[in-house]
Amino acid sequence: MVIVWLIIAVLLVWTVLSMFGGLISVVYFLLIGGIAGWLAGTFMRGRGFGVLKNILVGIVGAFVGGILFRLAGFRSAGVLASLIIATVGAVVFLSVVRSIRSAI
Repeated sequence: MVIVWLIIAVLLVWTVLSMFGGLISVVYFLLIGGIAGWLAGTFMRGRGFGVLKNILVGIVGAFVGGILFRLAGFRSAGVLASLIIATVGAVVFLSVVRSIRSAI
């Protein structure tokens, strides 16, 4: 399971680097991802997952939230909006993972 998380992280970081092209963007993305993952873990479990999983859940959540908010016609403008979008996406991601696990 850890290998899957690492593969997802590498692919997402590579995608961010190719899209935005800078180390500062990656640091910003990881920071927002970590905070969003921690918030989503707090909402869903009552506590976070640990630093690495918080970042990974937040990064996946940023992509999920970005897709959902764009489909709804919203755009992010600033750090707070990015954090909200990533957190909502992470909560949706965790909900889907939880429902898949319970179905299996």
